[in-house]
Amino acid sequence: MSITEKSLVFLDVDGTLLFGNTKISAADVDALRRLQAAGHQIFINSGRSRSIVPQALTEQVRFDGFVCGSTYIEYQGEVLHRKPVDDDTVRAVCRYAAEHGWGTLLEGETTAYGIHGGAFHPCIDITDALDEYLEEPGKMRVTKFTFACDIAPEVAARFPGIRVINFGGYSEGIVRGYDKAFGMRLLGEKLNVPRERMVAFGDSVNDVEMIDYAGVGVIMHSAPTLLDRYAALRVDKDFGGVALGIEKIFFGESK
Repeated sequence: MSITEKSLVFLDVDGTLLFGNTKISAADVDALRRLQAAGHQIFINSGRSRSIVPQALTEQVRFDGFVCGSTYIEYQGEVLHRKPVDDDTVRAVCRYAAEHGWGTLLEGETTAYGIHGGAFHPCIDITDALDEYLEEPGKMRVTKFTFACDIAPEVAARFPGIRVINFGGYSEGIVRGYDKAFGMRLLGEKLNVPRERMVAFGDSVNDVEMIDYAGVGVIMHSAPTLLDRYAALRVDKDFGGVALGIEKIFFGESK
């Protein structure tokens, strides 16, 4: 396989490009730069909000744009779309999390906030000033939530503004009606690129819609088996696996 027409390439972050929150394969970086030199465009498509996309990535690769938390779309520095979590849902989630001791990260566009210390990322802990922050929750511009626990369905039903995805030990809350394919459709329309010329790389259950929407879906070696039905290729390793996929799909090589 050797794709030569201008394509849009979408990449998950954790478990796909980034490992241990700081480790990126030099081979992946080189392959992404080679893609851009060949005229293709590359995009982060992550469950992370824009504020917590690691500098370890953006300092090494000049991405053409970002799809963050499924609701925030950026192209060459221009914000094309944003849909924060609604105020009522932010209030309901924060109060319930505070009452029940959940470590919760509120991932804003520019800043991360936390209840009971947050979850997995440095943040401003607002637990003791909750009423003050919840007077105008829109100021936090919350893109999504990350919870340091799984959320039972009957509890998730308390928050109709978000869709909760459990990962076995932690969970995410995404604005209902959105998924990782939303930004791909929007960017495809803006750039006049059909989905057949989109390639997506992912490793987790929250990548299903992204992998399925792309003309070519690539999954990491350790991805759950349920992703196989949506992907054209499972690469032979995780760290450096993006480079393997790029070589096979775009340049007809295997290294």
